[in-house]
Amino acid sequence: MGPNLAIESEGSEKAPKGDAAPARLDVLTGSLWALLAVAVWSGWMVVTRIAVTSDLGAEDLAALRFASAGLLLLPVVWRRGFALDRLGWGGLALVTLCAGVPYVLLASHGLGLARAAEAGVLIPGTIPLFVGLLSLLILRERLGIVARLGLALIVAGVAVLTLPALLAAAGAQLLGFGICLLSALIWAIYTIAARRAALDAIHMTAIITVASALWFLPLYLLLPDRPLWRADGLSIAVQLVYQGPLTGILALYAFNRAVHLLGAARAAAFTALLPLTTLLLAIPTLGEWPSLGDTLGSVLAALGVLLATGIVRR
Repeated sequence: MGPNLAIESEGSEKAPKGDAAPARLDVLTGSLWALLAVAVWSGWMVVTRIAVTSDLGAEDLAALRFASAGLLLLPVVWRRGFALDRLGWGGLALVTLCAGVPYVLLASHGLGLARAAEAGVLIPGTIPLFVGLLSLLILRERLGIVARLGLALIVAGVAVLTLPALLAAAGAQLLGFGICLLSALIWAIYTIAARRAALDAIHMTAIITVASALWFLPLYLLLPDRPLWRADGLSIAVQLVYQGPLTGILALYAFNRAVHLLGAARAAAFTALLPLTTLLLAIPTLGEWPSLGDTLGSVLAALGVLLATGIVRR
């Protein structure tokens, strides 16, 4: 999980060609594709939390994800290679580490310690914040006023969400918050690297997935204790399908279709729903009723993501 979010910068008042006003049918179709991606990503947060709080570990989920998606995407890498002419060995290592196994392990461990509503704010909700800061520091991009307001709202949402745990000195919960934020940071680093490489999303995903499978699966088989072998067959089947084909491939394809039909900024605006959809989905599936802080933090983060994409100005 982890969409590449478009961040509004100075000089972005005029939308690029790809963000020209789409036809009405394209708006409807693109919106449905975007909502499908959001639904899968929200479900991933819930399904992963169910797994890591019951019979599977983060390492098991990573193995299932990269084994299934890696096998399905292997033909793409077989035909098109690892794009070393664009990435280089250093770039290949960077994108594989930041969007591959380490990201999945961190996000999964974070979901084991933080509730789904909290992780919904701290992972997808803060990716635009870190992308904006990295763009400012590394790419020297100047953020627009609306984008800066959006990032400030994200910070406010995180502050509201984490303040009760800080005041209570809840060690395990705060550790979970930190792990979630770290996973968002490394995905933001990947976003900057992917922007520079300028590869199409399917090729980039195939590279990351296959490369991750090649180095991680042999190490996973050497682990002394693998709960995967003792887990319920139904749990394994659900996670195998959700972690790999649904999250790793379908959500990416759906979001790319939305970008093609709506434009990058309009499609990215739908990701503002993630903190709220995750919070709502966690109620019937996990029985996690949100606190006032959860709700306010999710609303602030969602508004922040919406403003950070620049869709309001457009």
